[in-house]
Amino acid sequence: MEYYSLKMRASQQVGEGEQKHEQHISGAERIVNRDSVEAVCSAMVRRAMTHSKGDPDFINVKIEKVHESDIQILKALPVTRIDVETWQEGLEKAFGLIGDAAADAREKLPELLRATFPMRGAMLYDIATGNRLEPDHERGVRATYMDALHSSEVDGCKNHFNEAIVLATKVANAPGMVAEFCVSDDPNYVTGYVASKELGYVRIMKMKEMGDENGGRIFLFDSRKARAEECIEYLQKKKILVDVGA
Repeated sequence: MEYYSLKMRASQQVGEGEQKHEQHISGAERIVNRDSVEAVCSAMVRRAMTHSKGDPDFINVKIEKVHESDIQILKALPVTRIDVETWQEGLEKAFGLIGDAAADAREKLPELLRATFPMRGAMLYDIATGNRLEPDHERGVRATYMDALHSSEVDGCKNHFNEAIVLATKVANAPGMVAEFCVSDDPNYVTGYVASKELGYVRIMKMKEMGDENGGRIFLFDSRKARAEECIEYLQKKKILVDVGA
């Protein structure tokens, strides 16, 4: 079967003069068969044009052929759910879970999270040295080339849960990865998660206030287990399909 990787990025132009820059609005990616390329591209553009963050000034769609032999199939992480009364309680629960996986990073997590808010990608934080390892601290590291194994081929709607568990499963399988911490930057979505091979995918149902556009992602990495270059190569280039079940 022929597969294609589809990626969409939408942004707005904000600021004036030397302060003018592009601000990210929406993004999506899929790995689909040849017959679905046109329909999925249309759905992605429709999604970009109807995002809660506003109308985009730029929409970029990239289509790339993927060989079936290059695709790795992964079983989705097991899922658990934690309900909380407040977003503050949710963050504390998340920080506690991360602390179990990477105790030395526990106290630094609130500060690290705030530093991720303007980044398009994730922070790659080495728990062995306390250093950030992403080559570009402004952009961060992005996990790409992934999709659910049996996802609806023409579904262009945002499915936060499916997209998150696909990404979390890929990240958890990257060389040297200890855990991932995520708060969505979607102002209408307050659920976040902590994930690792040991913890599984732990949904925490409230991790910020409704309407808050801030969000970020931290990849906790251990340089004693793998080289950063190996981890980044896997995250950014390995083609993954995740079996999320029925």
